[in-house]
Formats: sequence, structure tokens, C-alpha cells
Amino acid sequence: MLNYNLKGTGLSITPELRSYLDRKLEGIEKFLQDPSHVDVELEYQEMRHGEHYRAELTVESAGSVYRASAWGESMHAAIDVANNAVFGELSRNKKKRLHIFRRSAARVKDYIRGWRRSL
Repeated sequence: MLNYNLKGTGLSITPELRSYLDRKLEGIEKFLQDPSHVDVELEYQEMRHGEHYRAELTVESAGSVYRASAWGESMHAAIDVANNAVFGELSRNKKKRLHIFRRSAARVKDYIRGWRRSL
């Protein structure tokens, strides 16, 4: 289970909103390494025009910090945009780590092959 703090400014955090956020954070959880922590800030601001709701996600995992903030016409839309941004960052980071690991493993394998031939 993911450990997260949820803060609401200018709106009440309903059980439906909390369960929606839980479902969205499950997708991020597979990219995170233990221990990890997520701060979620949801905000409503009264404006004349445009988007009123803001969702901000801050993910701390393995010494790295990933952050996304998004505005939306509804709280669900803002959460979706912020979640997709963090998901993209975590996905890119995982691909980068795998690429570096595989490249270094290939170099070790080539080194061992060369060492066997010299015997």
C-alpha cells in the first residue's frame, strides 16, 4: 500500500474523491521503490473564467523527487492530468535505469568473452 498525505484547500475531501485518488495512485505504485512517499494537494480557487481546480502530486522515491501540478475544469480532470505527468516521468526514469543496467551488463559480458579468448 502506498503511503500518501492528502491536503484539500478550499474544498472538502469526500470519500468518493479519496477512492478516485487511490485508484489513480495504484498505477504509479508499480514504478516506485520502497520506501516511497506521495504528497497530494487539491485546491479550489474561485476565478472568473477558466479552470478552478488544481491538483499537485509530489512523489519521493529512492532519493528522487517527481512533481506535477495541473489545473482542470473539475477535480477529476486536474487529478488525471497531474497523474499522467508523474506517470510519464516515472516511466522515463525506469526506462533510463533499465537501459543503463543492460548496457553495463553487455559490457561486462563482452569483457568476460575477451578474457576467455585470451586463455
